[in-house]
Amino acid sequence: MSDEAQKRVYHFDEGVITIPRGFVDRSTQTLEWPVDNSSSLTLVVQRQRLAWGSFDDLVERETREYPARYLGFRAEETEYPDPFGGSMPIRHIAFRWKAELDVLYNHQAFVYSAPLVLIFIVSAKALHRERADQLMKEALSGLRFREE
Repeated sequence: MSDEAQKRVYHFDEGVITIPRGFVDRSTQTLEWPVDNSSSLTLVVQRQRLAWGSFDDLVERETREYPARYLGFRAEETEYPDPFGGSMPIRHIAFRWKAELDVLYNHQAFVYSAPLVLIFIVSAKALHRERADQLMKEALSGLRFREE
């Protein structure tokens, strides 16, 4: 195989690079919006390939330890609309937890577009839950996939 066949084109916001194949992309994007002088809304987008098991297995593996990991964990039961009209599997988990002096809110959405799983995480103080859910809704409804 030629050296060129061993290369992969990798895209990121600022450009494109050609690098050797064989890497695992564990990149994460973190975006933050100030809400007031003491808090912000944060959107984190992670991606990973589904290596084994089903999509639901992955969501279970990723979230099963949350009650033990997050102090004062309390699941929030809410219906979230499917922005993809059933064309891609999506799972939501939302919860409150205590961090030092604040009660925080996390809303996570796992989106499956085989073999890729995108994990969207919106975090904010619990009193900004409505804004956090709106940010998640906007992020998911604006999701478009690039062609390789």
